[in-house]
Amino acid sequence: MQLYFFDLHWDDERFLDEEGIAHFDEGSALYYAQRIADKIGRDTDYESLKVEMRSSEGILLATVAPSEGRRREQLALIGRRYPGLFRHPPDSAVSSAAAW
Repeated sequence: MQLYFFDLHWDDERFLDEEGIAHFDEGSALYYAQRIADKIGRDTDYESLKVEMRSSEGILLATVAPSEGRRREQLALIGRRYPGLFRHPPDSAVSSAAAW
């Protein structure tokens, strides 16, 4: 098992991971970085969040942003607070189903 570090970045702010987490390989560490980005990205400014994954030697291995699905989830939650803010295009599946 190897130790990996996951630093968080928002705009000008940076939070360094000083403890790290042990993973079997880079793939499982990368999956963990994506989960961090998605979980935090749900509650913060989506586009400015980045998670940097480093090895125990301090080498940058990956920079991960929240996945597209989380951005859509965030927009849907915003839309619930403001009905009518997001409309479906006339050729979308939602409006087509309503016409039946």
